[in-house]
Amino acid sequence: MPPSSDYNTIVSDRPQEFWEEENSTGRREMRRYALRWMLIFAVLIGGIFFAIWWSSSAVRFSSSRVQQSTGPTYRVSGIVRDTAGKPVPWAEITDELSGRPPLFHTTADRFGAFELLTIAEPHKIQASALGYKPAVRQIGKAWYMWMPKGAEKIEIVLPSE
Repeated sequence: MPPSSDYNTIVSDRPQEFWEEENSTGRREMRRYALRWMLIFAVLIGGIFFAIWWSSSAVRFSSSRVQQSTGPTYRVSGIVRDTAGKPVPWAEITDELSGRPPLFHTTADRFGAFELLTIAEPHKIQASALGYKPAVRQIGKAWYMWMPKGAEKIEIVLPSE
């Protein structure tokens, strides 16, 4: 019988038997499957949390509209110009008075630039300035019930009186 150190060397150099190969292959596959299932599970849980957040935001927005206590979550920015393309300084931009409350307003700066924080639902805003006829524009998105936040960039043209 050979010495034990030679025996260990000979055993480790020998090719693996069928049952040994299958065992290591199975372990590798099991790790891959476990990683895939963990990723699928994480995506599923993330999707569930997103759906809960999304639906609660929509319900919160809808209930605030019923109570008429909605805060501004939609940003409308742009420039007020005249028909010649020149900026109209200090123009007044307001939610149209025929809309549902609460109504918001802002004033353009000396370059005609403005930023109005308002409600995300589709509605009209009105721009007016001294020496110009008022102009009305449609703003908002139809998806406000699902994502009640957002932004929009517009240009308002005021005709001269």
